Amino acid sequence: MPKRAAAHAEAMRERILEGGRRAFNAGGFRGTSVPAIAAEAGVSVGLIYRYFPSKEELFLELCISGTPNELEDLARRIAPIEDPVVRLTTAIDSYFDALFLAIGAPLVLQALAAAPSDERIRESLRRRGDDLRGFSAMFVRDAVARGEMDPDTDVDEIATVTTMLLDAALIAVAEQGEAMDRGVVRDRIVRSVVALSGLRAASR
Repeated sequence: MPKRAAAHAEAMRERILEGGRRAFNAGGFRGTSVPAIAAEAGVSVGLIYRYFPSKEELFLELCISGTPNELEDLARRIAPIEDPVVRLTTAIDSYFDALFLAIGAPLVLQALAAAPSDERIRESLRRRGDDLRGFSAMFVRDAVARGEMDPDTDVDEIATVTTMLLDAALIAVAEQGEAMDRGVVRDRIVRSVVALSGLRAASR
């Protein structure tokens, strides 16, 4: 495919995804139709089906889109931060940015609600969880290498519990909505991870 055509196709795909994000957030998974997505994206229904075979496939893509690339970029951004607690806080802040601005907490909550009856959505959520656990494990291994955690730290245990804490923030979103104080929730997660992992500044 020529570069110009490939760029146009990618731009159109992103346009459809953004329209889908707005439509699903407004109408919910079950209450959103393909024509409603087309209207939000400003494209025809037929064009949507050229990129996504079904509404479900589009929804699944939204639930996982961008996660690996965003986590790789985050790893590069936090690497120069020397203070381990500041590094952890920055990482969790970035998670909240993605949750509220990119993926959209309401969309993930919809995926959780639909998951018990839809194996494809469960698989999408598993992939998302694997990405978060993988990043958390990388953070822990890096902290061990820097001398900020004990060498015998159980990396998988810390990574799994950290991911559970991050996803628990979704419950706060569901309970409190716009009244949720993101900073308070973030700081509680940071304190919990520090207490669990023994994260500390490396001795000089």
